[in-house]
Amino acid sequence: AIKSGDHVVFSHAAGAPQEIHRALVRHKEDYSGVEIFHLICLGSGDYMAPEMEGHFRHCAAFVGANSRRAVAEDRADFIPCFFFEVPGFFRRKLWPVDVAVIHVSPPDLMGNCSFGVSCDYTKPAAEAARIVIAEMNDQMPYIGGDNFIHVSQIDYIVPCSN
Repeated sequence: AIKSGDHVVFSHAAGAPQEIHRALVRHKEDYSGVEIFHLICLGSGDYMAPEMEGHFRHCAAFVGANSRRAVAEDRADFIPCFFFEVPGFFRRKLWPVDVAVIHVSPPDLMGNCSFGVSCDYTKPAAEAARIVIAEMNDQMPYIGGDNFIHVSQIDYIVPCSN
């Protein structure tokens, strides 16, 4: 579902889709020029490693411990902005979203999955995306509010439990 040259948005922090991160890195040779927007990556960030250059390029609105070196070595980009501005990037098409890679709870009886702990820019990114790939995690908390995506709006589901 992710193709070379795509603009991909990952849900971030504790809601990052770690299984999909690892799969992309394992299959790096299948990709060229994929741009990944990820506000803050708390996982390994392996897709930012020097050997990933040409395959993936990280674009961050927050430079954390695992992205600092990639930004300093010009293998990643930094967009200085305020956190509250990020959802508008996607709503106003300032950052194109070909694929949103999200992390959700299993659906409730109505078919709604919760974005759980990633109730920030993830929903606007998913709404703007051409394709939505979700890690569906039975350990993701089901959190209410304006924090849902209907399972019918998800194109690909990767089950996980972590």
